[in-house]
This record gives sequence, structure tokens and C-alpha cells, in this order.
Amino acid sequence: MWLIAKKDFLLNLISARFIIGFLLCIVIIPFTVIVSVDNYLSQVQVYKIEQERAENEFKEVRVWSYLRPTVVKEPAVLSIFSAGISNNMGNTSKIRMGEYPLFPSGHISTRDNPLLNAFFSIDFAKVIAILISLIALVFSYDAITREREDGTMKLMLTSKMSRITFLFGKLTGLLLTLLPILLFCYILACLIVMVNPNISISASDWGGILLLFLTSIIYMLVFILIGMLISALVSRSSSSIILSLLCWIWFLFLLPNISMYLSQSFVKTPLYDNVQNAMSEYDKEFRKDYNEASERIRKEMNLESMNYWNYSGRGDGSTEMSGIIKEGALYHRDMSIMESEAMMSNADKKWAIQKNYLDDLVRQQTWQQRIAYLSPSEIFGQTMNALCRTDMQSFLKYLETVRNYRETFFLHYSDKKLFESFAYFTGQSFDDLYSQEEANKMGDEYWELMDKLDISNSMFPYLDTGDVPRYVSQPLTLSTALNAAMGRLAALLSLMVVLLLATIAAFMRYDVR
Repeated sequence: MWLIAKKDFLLNLISARFIIGFLLCIVIIPFTVIVSVDNYLSQVQVYKIEQERAENEFKEVRVWSYLRPTVVKEPAVLSIFSAGISNNMGNTSKIRMGEYPLFPSGHISTRDNPLLNAFFSIDFAKVIAILISLIALVFSYDAITREREDGTMKLMLTSKMSRITFLFGKLTGLLLTLLPILLFCYILACLIVMVNPNISISASDWGGILLLFLTSIIYMLVFILIGMLISALVSRSSSSIILSLLCWIWFLFLLPNISMYLSQSFVKTPLYDNVQNAMSEYDKEFRKDYNEASERIRKEMNLESMNYWNYSGRGDGSTEMSGIIKEGALYHRDMSIMESEAMMSNADKKWAIQKNYLDDLVRQQTWQQRIAYLSPSEIFGQTMNALCRTDMQSFLKYLETVRNYRETFFLHYSDKKLFESFAYFTGQSFDDLYSQEEANKMGDEYWELMDKLDISNSMFPYLDTGDVPRYVSQPLTLSTALNAAMGRLAALLSLMVVLLLATIAAFMRYDVR
């Protein structure tokens, strides 16, 4: 077996196929990794800018109603190797009282010119999936037929050599031939990443890269066995190469698109515009209840009108005012208590609609993954995404932590009774405010006094937000990523075993004459 493997390895090493495959890797891999590194660094730069802005927004607030944190997602360094769905998702999630965050918004594209985004998006994992599978088939399509056509198989099998020994010798020779190409691709990619001083790779990330390499070996073996199986089922190399290329096109290009189409046919999802329309109906009910409550509280307080020297709002219950009367402050305090409860309840109602929409999207994507399991390249891609933390499940878990943070954040408001405080909407002390009666007695002098004092929202100090809960990202460990990818890895290994058994069965009946 070793002699056959050694013979095939040495012959393949000096063949045109090996040289062309090696040159393809030298040309394509650096270009792909450099583009991915550039995209990652752009995402990191945007992350730092957004994070600084979010930090300033968190600290530079004068009333509690204006504190609406922004959660910024840090890009995963392993997205350089497999981008997954990270380029389709935004990077910021705004914590709002009236709505749960469904998907991140903000920066998506990493290109300055949007007109340049029409190029085919590709990353290291996709290149490996395309390139290694093609090279594996090119080397293995005639592993058996060539030996039959040259007459060497008949000569070797007439000796004491068993067919199993011969088959495993051929398989070992092909593995020894292609393994240096695959190893070179990973070493070259890692060197390009390592020479960039702006990229830091942790021990966990290095472990992830090792798992990516091992997964690639299994994937390469799958396509070697596909080529050998086809070679064991036909009698001519010309027929084998045609069938191998048809399989390659089917697995890598046709089946993924068919699986996407079928998943959209099996699971219908509503347009998000329809979801927003349904949510807007709840908002209309909320505004109606809000206006009725406002009218009721005004009557209870005998407030026919209210005057504001300064008033501003940002939506989602965020209001900031100064130069108001005491009765107005009491009215807004009561309204803030009512509004916060109503908005949180309204958010729960809207989330039920959003959750149904999200579940439909997840079911659709799950169906796409199940159908794509018929393609080894799709299983490989899903495994790479899971190991790089750029798959659907990783994003869903991240968004779940953001929604949990929203609950924690507003629970802090309730525990500290911030909704019931005057600081929720004004920076002025209640004792410094004039009553309605005092303002009426002063008449125009009241407004002249406001003008003289130059009362404005910006004159009050920032709040101390030190004890307010912050979002803390939960980095996925190597074991977590491995557990997420374990099912797909098992499927890829199972496919390899099935192909090996099928190849053995086909070769045992192969006519060597």
C-alpha cells in the first residue's frame, strides 16, 4: 500500500495538474485573504467609531428619558476566513422602550462606493470549497480507470496484492498529493493575517483555525472519494472526468440555489412591510390611549394649558424640557409613569408579531440547510461558518443577549423608580420651578425672567450613569463553536464513510480486464 501511495505521490508531484493547482492557490488565496482582511479592518474601524459614539451617548445625557443605549457588535476576527451572514447584518442595535430589537441596523457594507458592491462576494472558505474540490476531482477522476487503461492494475492484482490494499494505496497517494496544497493555502492565509499589526488572534481563534483546517481535510477527502467512486463505476477516464465535473457543478453551484428556491417555496414569509403595518396598528392604539390618559390627567389637575420655555423630544418616550411650571412637571411625571408601562406592554404585543416573522425566517433558513445537506460543499460551508461564529445561530444568540439586556436595562429604571422622578424629563430641580399661580401673577415678567436667566436644557449637568447596566458581550469559546458545528462535522464525516464504503463495494466488483 505504501509503495502504491509513494508511486502516485511522486508521479502527481511532477504532473501538470499539481503545478497548475499550486499556481492557482498562489494567485487566488492571497487576493481573497487580502480582500477579507481589508473588509475586516474596515468593520473594526467602523466598530470603534460606533462604539465611541455609543459611549458618549451613554454618558452625555441630562435626563433619564434620553438614555437609550446603542449596542455595537464587534466583528469576529475569524470572519476573515468565513464571512457567513455577517456581511448581511448591521452592527448596531438601539435599545428602545417601545420596541424589541429584531435585527441590527447601521453599517453593513464595507465599501465606500456603493456602486462597487455588485461584485461576487467570496471569502477564504468559499475559495477552499471551490478550489480544493475541483483539484481533488481532477486528481482522482482517473485514479482507477487510468490504471486499467495502462494495464498496470491487472498486473498488480495478479500478484498477492489485495484490492483493498490497492484502493487504500491510491487513496493515500492522493491524500499525500493534495494535503501539501491545502496546507500551503492555510499557511499563506495565516501569514497574511499575522503580518498585519492591526489584527490580534487569540489562542481560541488559533484553535478555531486548526479546526477549520481539519474540516477542510475531511471535505477534501469527500471529493477525493467522489472522484474515486466515479472512477470505479465507469471503464473510461473520459467518461469519469465528465461525470466528475457534472457532480462538481451540481454540488457547488446548482444545488445551493435550488435549496434556496425550494425553502422559499416550502415556507412562505410575509413582507416585513406587512409586519410593520400590523405593528403600526398597535402604535395607533397606544397613541389613542395616551391621548385619553393625557386628557384625563389634565382634567384632574385642572390644567387647561401648559407653557414650556424649552422642549425637545426624540421619540420612544424621550423628552427633555426646562422652564416649565410645577403643575406641568407633576403632569409629565404622571404621564411618564403611565407612558412607560404602556410602551413596555405595547412592545410585548409588537414582539409577538416580530417573533412570528423571525420564526418564519428561521424555518425557511433551516429548510434551506436541510436540503443543502445533499451537497458536501454546503455542509462544509455551514461548518466553517459555525466555527467562525458567523452562522445564523450565532447571530440569533447574539440578538437574544441584546433583548435580554433591554429587559435588564429597563428593570433598572423600574427598581430605581426613575420613571417616577422629575429627572426623567427635566434637569431642573422641582423646588426651583414656579407654580402656575406664580407664573400667572408675573405675566410677561415670567418669560422675561426665563430669557434673562437663559434657561436651556444644555445648562444642566450630565447625569451619573455609572450604576446603569452596560451591555457586556459574551465571547463564544472554542468549545461553544465546536458544539455548534458538531452536527455538521458528523454529517461530513458520515458522508465520507459512506463514500468510502461505496467506493470499496464498487471497486470489489470492478472489471480490471
